[in-house]
Amino acid sequence: MSDFHSSQHYQMVQIYRMQYYYAYHGQQNKNEFNFKSGYGLTEKKKRDQIAINSHVIIIQKPEGDDAFRLCGIFRVTERYDDKKSTHPYRLKLEDVSKLSEYIELSIDNLNQILPNIDGGSKGWTNFHKHFCARGLSFQKHLEEDVAEILISQLKKHSIHHEERIDFFQYSVEKSLKQDPEKRRERLKSSPKKPEKRTVSTIIYDRNPDVVAEVLYMAKGKCSKCDKPAPFKRKKDGSPYLEVHHKVPLAQGGDDTVDNAIALCPNCHREAHFG
Repeated sequence: MSDFHSSQHYQMVQIYRMQYYYAYHGQQNKNEFNFKSGYGLTEKKKRDQIAINSHVIIIQKPEGDDAFRLCGIFRVTERYDDKKSTHPYRLKLEDVSKLSEYIELSIDNLNQILPNIDGGSKGWTNFHKHFCARGLSFQKHLEEDVAEILISQLKKHSIHHEERIDFFQYSVEKSLKQDPEKRRERLKSSPKKPEKRTVSTIIYDRNPDVVAEVLYMAKGKCSKCDKPAPFKRKKDGSPYLEVHHKVPLAQGGDDTVDNAIALCPNCHREAHFG
């Protein structure tokens, strides 16, 4: 698994449907952000309003760093005080995203895709207005579209094939629910060529005898709808059916004949998405 995902297969769709606070680790800090030191605030009331198990997305640009970097997603696990600190009202954090290194952000790119907002210091970019204003840390939950843009930066740097399929399906569903005119406006400025990326995926060394036996037992018919295979393979004329595991291998299912079934493509899709 990549650094971003635990062995429990972190669910990308769930990530996108959460609410997130935002926090900034700025140039008043001499060292880069370390979640093990927690995050400190100067106002007790503000700190105490943050619920345990809340999630926060943190960006850093400490003293001497020439770039903004995304530190990841963190979960609040405890409130505590440290009277010796200049920010005494603190939050203990758990690292959710587990990045091996913080992600350098492209300000030019984010300026274009972040929603435009007014205000901010003279000469500030749209990115600075969103993330660098004083008092923004843990002020309120990020707008959903802003949180999704930041999380997409994590997605670009470490994602498994399965999570990418989940996220793509979620994005399609979200687009269908939106105003068609807004969708068409986005399409006008969308690149015609899709971006390429390398993803990691887990594969299983399946037993070919299981597949062969299940196909043999099916006798060319779908074991769900009982209809003949929709076509025959060009290479050998055999009926085209797909072997489906009733309990998925990723969920601990066995690679056995008892746990497998031969399905036509339509019934196979229904088994996964119906």
